[in-house]
Amino acid sequence: MKTFKKNPAFLTHLLDEAIERERKEREELRHRLIIKLFDVLDRLSAEASFSEAYLFGSIAKPYKFLKGSDIDIGFVGLSEKDFFKAMSFISREIGRDADVIQMEDHRLAEKIKREGIKWIRKD
Repeated sequence: MKTFKKNPAFLTHLLDEAIERERKEREELRHRLIIKLFDVLDRLSAEASFSEAYLFGSIAKPYKFLKGSDIDIGFVGLSEKDFFKAMSFISREIGRDADVIQMEDHRLAEKIKREGIKWIRKD
């Protein structure tokens, strides 16, 4: 039976530093995406009718967003005819999947409004 000695030269601080660096990079990506999403929503509002939009899910939670995460957006006042236009426009512009919901009568609407990041229309 072969035994292994613990290597005292292996220091976990290198792993800890790499993990922290990755965590910070993901948070910076989340911030950049929020800014980009607000710009995308500004442009979308010229083509589709809606009164409010909320970013929710991992994009709205510090340090929870992962590189492969989709984008969750809740709309108030988005018509049925503009629903798929909004989803495809957002996905195309940001280069990742967008999960779009209509918040009227949605069971999570109040939670999304309370915890999400609200987009404000530029007039």
